[in-house]
Amino acid sequence: MRNYDFAAIISVISGNEIIADGINKNALTAPEVFPSGGEPVTTSQAIARFFRKDHDKVVNRIENLCCSAEFLTRNFRRVKFEHKGRVLRAYEVTKDGFVFLTMGFTGKKAAAFKEAYIAQFNRMANWIAERCEAKAEMRSMGDAMKGYIERTGDTQHGHAYNNECTFIARLVLGMHPPVWAKKNGIPSKKVRDHITADQLALLAYLESRNCALLDMPTPERKERLTELAQRWLARRLGEREHA
Repeated sequence: MRNYDFAAIISVISGNEIIADGINKNALTAPEVFPSGGEPVTTSQAIARFFRKDHDKVVNRIENLCCSAEFLTRNFRRVKFEHKGRVLRAYEVTKDGFVFLTMGFTGKKAAAFKEAYIAQFNRMANWIAERCEAKAEMRSMGDAMKGYIERTGDTQHGHAYNNECTFIARLVLGMHPPVWAKKNGIPSKKVRDHITADQLALLAYLESRNCALLDMPTPERKERLTELAQRWLARRLGEREHA
């Protein structure tokens, strides 16, 4: 296997991807897409800002679309927001709704904007899928930890599960999770909601593998998990180099 800079690879999978609050903080012009109800959505306000259109006109366009009532209800969810003391209406918009709505936005610039928006929808859909997988593996690791403690006793005084989660998160983030959270300006308990799809995929992979390694002596197990993380990262970097 090639020799890779572990820290450098971590910086690759942690950079320039959509995060859960809907926008890449290093690229303020990125389309605003975020998870809602288990799917990626945007808003009529975000669409108006991105395409430099009046929001009232975007709302009017939505409410006068030539589509079925079923399609309108499924893809455009009415919400309210306050502006200068007034309560105004807006819409959460799904990917299908966005595509239908922006069909009439023509020109080269509009085409480029639509392409960027659709790509952001796809990235967020991938993020949501990886987040669900990570949640499932986290539950599996919790169950495995309960069995491990029943077999060996609670030698970590109730902290075994948290210690496992922290160690694996350090492998994924390249630093202690609270330090990463502070560095990125997010609550320490919301780290998983703000990491990238690649980081979530690595997290789920390590949690899955850890379930089968719990009976190993702790130093050997941590060494094994570190090796697995390095191999996963090297493989992902290789895929990007050949993409």
